[in-house]
Amino acid sequence: MRCSFTAGRLVRTVAVAALAALLTASCAQHVYQPGTYSAATDTPRFTEDWFVAARAGRTDIVQALIDAHFPLETTTPEGYTALILSAYDNHPETLKALLSAGANACAADRHGNTALMGALFKGETNIATMLLDTHCDIDQTNNAGETALSFAALFGRLDMIPVLVAHGADANHVDARGGTALQMAIAQHSPAAEDALRHAGATQ
Repeated sequence: MRCSFTAGRLVRTVAVAALAALLTASCAQHVYQPGTYSAATDTPRFTEDWFVAARAGRTDIVQALIDAHFPLETTTPEGYTALILSAYDNHPETLKALLSAGANACAADRHGNTALMGALFKGETNIATMLLDTHCDIDQTNNAGETALSFAALFGRLDMIPVLVAHGADANHVDARGGTALQMAIAQHSPAAEDALRHAGATQ
């Protein structure tokens, strides 16, 4: 999963600050005059701003667009939603705003990776903990058949392994290659991950 800014990161970050007042003003007619938002004309106009704001943690811009009924599940070409981006870049307040608005926490990118998987990959355990309180299947798999527990083991988020299992994660889940998280830890010579998985109930 790769959700970082491009070479124009600095320029776009600065631009977000300038956009805040403009976007809020632009959305005002939609916020205060329900029914005026046109998906056909307004969604394309604000799509890039939506994703930049989610990446930058500009909850004010995201909330303004939420209030204007911007489509929450709009995706980038890679399949990232604003919720995935806010989780990946560790913006809890923006994530809360999106969750409160009904954004789908179970949405996956084109590789099948979810916001929870992205948070575990980055080591954002605070974000991962927030996402555990959603209705998503704890054993939701990506295209490789990996689960959130697989990510926790693979990327060394060992403190999250018992937490995931306590939320119902299958410690012996078999991925698309026929392997388990424990087998992966053994193959990678990671005794700490192996011990954490065994203590959480992994047996194969």
